[in-house]
Amino acid sequence: MDFREITEILGKNHEISMVCHGAGENIHRVRLWDGKGCKEDRSTLFFGYGIQYDELPEQCILAAKNVNEITEIVRKSWKNNSRSLAIINMEDYVSVFNEVQDLVASHYNSSFYSYLTEVAGRVGNYDSLVDIASQSFGASLIFIDMNFRILSYSTQVPVTDKIWSDNIKKGYCDYEFIQEVKKLRSLQQSFSDETPVEVTCMSSPFRKIASRVYCRDTCIGILILIEGDHSYRQDHYEMLKSLSHVLSGFVMIHSPELLYQTDEYHQFLYNVFIGAPLESQPASYRNLKFKGPHRLVYLRPGDGAPLQTSEFEFEQCIKKRLECQVVSNRESALVIIEETEAADLEGILGSYRKGPGLVAGISRAFYKNQELIEAIRDAKDAMEIGLSVDPEKNIFSFEEYGMYVMIRNVSRNENVMRYCHPAFLTLMEYDDEHEGSLLDTLEEFLRSGQSIKDTAENLYMHRNTVIYRLKKIEELTAVDLRDPETSFNLRFSFAIRKIGGERTRELVGEHRENLHSKHK
Repeated sequence: MDFREITEILGKNHEISMVCHGAGENIHRVRLWDGKGCKEDRSTLFFGYGIQYDELPEQCILAAKNVNEITEIVRKSWKNNSRSLAIINMEDYVSVFNEVQDLVASHYNSSFYSYLTEVAGRVGNYDSLVDIASQSFGASLIFIDMNFRILSYSTQVPVTDKIWSDNIKKGYCDYEFIQEVKKLRSLQQSFSDETPVEVTCMSSPFRKIASRVYCRDTCIGILILIEGDHSYRQDHYEMLKSLSHVLSGFVMIHSPELLYQTDEYHQFLYNVFIGAPLESQPASYRNLKFKGPHRLVYLRPGDGAPLQTSEFEFEQCIKKRLECQVVSNRESALVIIEETEAADLEGILGSYRKGPGLVAGISRAFYKNQELIEAIRDAKDAMEIGLSVDPEKNIFSFEEYGMYVMIRNVSRNENVMRYCHPAFLTLMEYDDEHEGSLLDTLEEFLRSGQSIKDTAENLYMHRNTVIYRLKKIEELTAVDLRDPETSFNLRFSFAIRKIGGERTRELVGEHRENLHSKHK
């Protein structure tokens, strides 16, 4: 809608005089002229009053007491015919200004709604709809559910707000963050329908407006528009409301699982998953005890990418195989199962066919919800350390990898090579000098339960070669490899080597330098 179209509509109900009309652009916003704005902005229609025509912008409607008299004065004095200017009566100033604002907003909302409806008809997921819509806003968009899980976000107009970009990486918002957001006055006062409200917080430099998304009178999520390089236009509020309506219809057809309502216990588990303190949750759930031992399994795709399906579909996939509790977000899931069910975990992972394979961390057995937070920590630590030391595997239990977790934690504060058995360091030095592989032979011997037969088979060696190497190891180190305590200390040393990785030799060198300096 350009300047001429607007003045023609106004002329039906108001006295208006066209002074001149240049090749104006479509009008996107309406503002009052204070003499300080950008006069060359041709996408904004400014309103002013009086005969201060030398300071008028490119597209302007001027209010005056005598329309015809002012029109003639301006025509004679204003030589710049490339601009657009019209004159209205002073008494019509407020009503015309409001009418033009509504006219521009209505025009663009109608065309934007039609455009979004057309887009929704040809795309297959709300990710594409949100991404395309963000380009019309010129600002980034995020779509979250009522638990503040990230459902979708724009990539064509990337989210640059650090707080929300961190949330996107995780796939959800932390419990503490959610509680702070809920304290915003704008949310508490006027956030009961799709009408957008500003939800800017002090911890972020970016302004934000948000609109609820409803399906069948149930609020299923929230759209958040984050201000980009340019400030919000007034029509952004109505455009966001239009997107909310279109997204609502799209969800009903393509993603009805978002209407899925969880029970209170599921909500309790999800809150704990995202970091809620146990004491903040209902006592009836946090004090719950189980009849038998349970395990907590932390699941995510092996490549760290988001789940290639909705959280609802993923949870249903797992529940087809197990009687369990499942909570998930965009990137990972928690599964709580009876200990007897943990044996079938390999089959469960194999049943998930979408995207890359899943990896799992398994906690120690626990018997009550008071131990949930520790169980989550167990499972996450087991997965993290397991992927670093045994990347070819996909299931990591805390019982098996707890030693590695402890070594990693200690290594953050000191050189863990001081805890290696002296025989380990002796063999490492011998192998370096003689280009040998006694350490690898010893590691396989310990891993194989000290079976010479299994060691030979796993290393593709003759049995006598293994026996010779083990005798050589005992001669060099003066240890009895069959001694349980020695065996444990050596296994612990190999665990340290795995954690050290490529830095192992560097750490050994630092350790020896420390020993030499102490003896001087």
